[in-house]
This record gives sequence, C-alpha cells and structure tokens, in this order.
Amino acid sequence: MDGANPYLPPQAAIAEGGRGASPAVGPDAEPALPPWRLEGRTLFARHGVTLPDICLFTGEPTKPALRRRVPLSWTPLWFKLLCVTAPMAAAMTYSALRRPSNVEHTLGPSGQRRHGLCLLLCLAAMLDGIALFFLLTSGGPAPAVSGLLFLALVGLILAVLSLRVFRVVKIDRRYARLRLRRPVADAFARLPPPPPSV
Repeated sequence: MDGANPYLPPQAAIAEGGRGASPAVGPDAEPALPPWRLEGRTLFARHGVTLPDICLFTGEPTKPALRRRVPLSWTPLWFKLLCVTAPMAAAMTYSALRRPSNVEHTLGPSGQRRHGLCLLLCLAAMLDGIALFFLLTSGGPAPAVSGLLFLALVGLILAVLSLRVFRVVKIDRRYARLRLRRPVADAFARLPPPPPSV
C-alpha cells in the first residue's frame, strides 16, 4: 500500500488518450439560466439584464439608444396591508423586507409620453391627497368639496395604475417577475428564446 487514497478522483489526465477529471460542481454553484423567459404575460428577467429592444409599453421595436436602466423593488402583499394598518411598523421593517433589482429596457416615443403622463398624474394624486388631508383635519368647508377631492384622488390613482408600463409581481434570488401588457407579451413571445448564461 503506497498511502494513496483509492477513493479520490484522479488529479491528472489518465495516460494514453484518457480524459482528465471533470471539474467538480459545488452544491452552491449557480445553474445556467436564460437572461429572460416568458411565461404567459409574466416576464422573468434576471437581475441587471438588458432586455431586447422592444417598447415595454406598446410592444413595438425600438432602438438601442432609447435604453434606460430602471431600479425595481418589491415587498410582499401583507407588507402593503401593514402600511395601511401600522405605518410606523412598516417604515421600520421596509428595508429588511424590500427586495431590489434592476433591468435595462426601452420605451418608444409613445411609451415615453405615457410614462411622462403617468408621472404627472402621480404628482397630481399626491397633491390632491395632501389637500384632502389638510381639508379634513382643519374642519374645512362643505362635505361636498371633500367628496369631490376624494373622487378626484381615486380617479387619479386609477389613471396611474392604467398607465404604468409594467407591474412587478415578485423579485426572488434570481429573477424579477414583471407582468406585461398583452401586446408586449406577444412581442416577446415572437422572439427566439435567449441562450442560458451563468
């Protein structure tokens, strides 16, 4: 017995045309995954991926010059309920529960206009909400004015939700799941699937 362990894999190539030892794959090694994949209307986008040149609002082809990197974040649904019922507890636990990601995508001219309109409506909804809050806390004028401000706030929120480019469904360790509009999902479905990458 020369002291060599017969159970160890070969450390060098086997002589006379044999193959060397295959590299060991650790249990924590990341599998080769595609940069994006489509399941129904949900786009699974790897963190930091550059998506194809398709407008994420209309589904039309775009140019690489229109690309922009967008930060994404996601929190569980129960956290959103916590924001309504216990805002202080939600504020203290937000950074621990928030999952960040980012993707690089493109918006065509019409998508950029809609996105700008969405931002303006967000600002209007915020100002309307502040005005409604001060009106209610100061014992403001007539209830009819408060009712009109509340209806305007609800209308603005609904408009913002209808104009958003996509919805972040979930962010896990590998992918950000984005819910796309139907024309955009159809455009991605026509593309060949990308090759896996580590």
